[in-house]
Amino acid sequence: MQKIIEHNKGKICLLVSAFLYGLTPIFAKITYMGGANGITLTFLRAAMTVPLLFVLMRSLNIEISLSKSEISKITILSIFGGTVPIMLLYLSYDYISAGLATTLHFIYPIVIVFVSAFIYHERLSVFKLVAVVLVTVGIFMFVRIQTRADTIGVVLALLSGVFYSFYVIYLDKSGLDKMDYIKLTFYVMLLMSASTLVFGLAINRIQFELTQKAWIYAGIVSLIATVLATPMFQVGVKYEGASTAGILSTFEPVTATALGAVFLGELLGGYQIVGGIVIMTGLYIAQKFG
Repeated sequence: MQKIIEHNKGKICLLVSAFLYGLTPIFAKITYMGGANGITLTFLRAAMTVPLLFVLMRSLNIEISLSKSEISKITILSIFGGTVPIMLLYLSYDYISAGLATTLHFIYPIVIVFVSAFIYHERLSVFKLVAVVLVTVGIFMFVRIQTRADTIGVVLALLSGVFYSFYVIYLDKSGLDKMDYIKLTFYVMLLMSASTLVFGLAINRIQFELTQKAWIYAGIVSLIATVLATPMFQVGVKYEGASTAGILSTFEPVTATALGAVFLGELLGGYQIVGGIVIMTGLYIAQKFG
């Protein structure tokens, strides 16, 4: 059993990470009911864990300093792969359901697989291609556009996925996945919180007058996404590579959709159920044969 776990360490980390990420839209929606918005939650998600990550670094004697190359790479990763996609995703929650937004965000595995194949010349196996096709079909079975708000939400969610594909690819190709996970997460969250704060203040969209419940759930989002899910995802990318990480992470929208239906009363129709089955089939193929 231990050998099996060790052999599949990267895949296990990716699936657990995807489940944890799938919880965050539910808590995000609750913070919105208490006065938060997408930009505020993006800032709080990053800022709330910076002190904790710093203490962890010091207690574990992790080297704090960065080289000039690392500073530039982490800055690029944090802003274009962190701040932008998370902000776009959280803003989409104002227009469409958490399940739909999270599902559309998962256009990024498709982008990753094809960028990896056609730009970085990674081998694209038949099984991986089949998995991508199934996941793509499953994702778009969730889409229903009826109003202008739906259109805005869909566009925001899709753009968040495109930008997040940059995060996964850049993390893999820049060598940052070799950095200590706590150290990397600390600097990414530090730069994310700073860039989001500047942007939010500039457009007057940072809101700190939240209910006590909203503050608590913002803290839960921050803890789950930053301290637990993000490091596990980084481990998964290290062991499995960008394209496999992207495919296995599509377990997240299935989690978000199911929990959204249970806890937020979001509509889950027959197409969405079949779409979830199709996505899970693609995940199984990627895990078993990819």
